[in-house]
Amino acid sequence: MFDSINALDINKPHKGVWMIKKVHRVTIVTPFYPPDPGGIAVHVYELVNRLTSFGIKCQVITCIRNSRSLYCMKRINDNLDIVSVNSVTPISFPETMRSFRVPFYGTFIKDIIHSFDPDVIHLHGHHYPINWLVAFDQKLNDIPKILTVHGVYALNPYRVGGKTVIEEIFNQTFLRLFLSKIDGIIALTRTIARYISHYTRKPIFIIPNGINVNIFRENLDRKMEYRKSYGLPEDKKVILFRGRFNHVKGIIEYSKAATILSRLRSDVYFLAVGDGPLKPLITKIFERYINGRVISWTPYERIHELYIASDVYVLPSKWEAFGITLLESMAANLVIVATNVGGIPDVLDRYPKKVLIYPPITKSVLHGIINALKMTDEQYQQKSQDILRRYYWENITRKVIYSYTRYLK
Repeated sequence: MFDSINALDINKPHKGVWMIKKVHRVTIVTPFYPPDPGGIAVHVYELVNRLTSFGIKCQVITCIRNSRSLYCMKRINDNLDIVSVNSVTPISFPETMRSFRVPFYGTFIKDIIHSFDPDVIHLHGHHYPINWLVAFDQKLNDIPKILTVHGVYALNPYRVGGKTVIEEIFNQTFLRLFLSKIDGIIALTRTIARYISHYTRKPIFIIPNGINVNIFRENLDRKMEYRKSYGLPEDKKVILFRGRFNHVKGIIEYSKAATILSRLRSDVYFLAVGDGPLKPLITKIFERYINGRVISWTPYERIHELYIASDVYVLPSKWEAFGITLLESMAANLVIVATNVGGIPDVLDRYPKKVLIYPPITKSVLHGIINALKMTDEQYQQKSQDILRRYYWENITRKVIYSYTRYLK
């Protein structure tokens, strides 16, 4: 159990309990939704798909940029409506603020939510204005609100752990006030639960992120087929980085380590998959010094292919709350090199094919990759699949629904 009196670790499916009170309609508020990349967008997309498969009607309210209209509404099917609200990014420094979206909030959002008549409003992310505005809207006070906390400190992209005095002042003041408007809280890991419990005494459900395990499991034997498809060498160990190209994710340290190993060994090939402010620099480094290449984001439905085509996954983040890419790497049975910070140790707990490094500097990344390459031929596939069972979306969705039922009126 988690070492706090207000935390509830939901690890076992609740057979029947979550069905005592029936959930019919859920409004989900999120700053990101596909085609946006990133962990929150993927999490919400998968959760919505599973909720609707259980017969629950969902309304997603999200942010878009550079829209010609104040908002647009799209009906995907009888169980799903997407409402995209126009938003702006007022500042882009530090780089972590580039994804910060401020919506043009008005009474129309309150009206849209009320017309949907949800049983509960589920907010995603504690750092984002669209969630603050919905939580503080007094005309929505009668609807229970659940918040999923996806991260911890998120302002300083250069500091290991990310904590800053400015953000701590924000947390002790505004975040406390924001959480007072929330009925229930979901944390993805124990680390996140410990972080958020400093600012509230409300119950915290620990429910992890999820993954579509089947799409990986059904294609694990297609490694060489995927390598041919992407033009990757069949006779080398493929080392993968997938994420935002920014300082937080450690793409610079990864590229420097790849540069050194490309000089020392001829049996390795490096991939950097993603996008972000550092992409022009990383592309230049790869073109000049590294045996490998840079690839832009792949479509979500093909996300499994480059994982399966690889042997090692590297995540040298300076801070990381959860890391959905870790689940994807486990599902592909990769050896994982990751920084021992934030929620990473929680996610990789009991996963045998891992190398935890600290601090997230080039030397650590280099030695981590070298040690990981020694493990690539070890067979732990069945144990890896057993560990992944707690991350099946069907199980996670049941736990989320159970958390909803605790607050239904």
